[in-house]
Amino acid sequence: MSTNLSVAPTPSAPALTLRPWRDEDAPGLVAAHRDPLLTRWLAHHLADEAQALRWIGEQTEGRAAGARFSFAMVEEGCTVGHITVKRAKAAGSAEVGYWTAGSARGRGIAPRALDVLSRWALGPECPLPVTRLELLHAVGNEGSCRVALKCGYALEAVLPPLPPSRPGKGHLHVREG
Repeated sequence: MSTNLSVAPTPSAPALTLRPWRDEDAPGLVAAHRDPLLTRWLAHHLADEAQALRWIGEQTEGRAAGARFSFAMVEEGCTVGHITVKRAKAAGSAEVGYWTAGSARGRGIAPRALDVLSRWALGPECPLPVTRLELLHAVGNEGSCRVALKCGYALEAVLPPLPPSRPGKGHLHVREG
């Protein structure tokens, strides 16, 4: 399935396209993963093109299995971020996650993309039967917290550390449809 999602332009920002990751995106992925602010919050880092290509392959496999739908956020032909929705362990639930490239941060890209992805994931077009979306971020990641709240994700719980994937406390935000 090759779903593309469209994010409308605003008076101050161009339209975005959310599309499946492609092999030709690997160099941009590696460049984005060199941003210290981004790597501070990511559990996995892509250090070279071989790792990026493996990661893209995993996203493609997840999409084919109907378990994960990962999208490159594209603005005027440039990849500016990543957003995903994946099946969670609890029936009817899915997890969402996102990041924006350093050059694109602070321009409202993440909330616009998350809102469109969330409406799609909770709607009838999404292959996942979802009524609950969960968004988890590290307690200190204030930017992700603002995006979650702006997009209607209520703070449900503060989670304890779970090393190694979550070395510190986390916020669990939820949006239901």
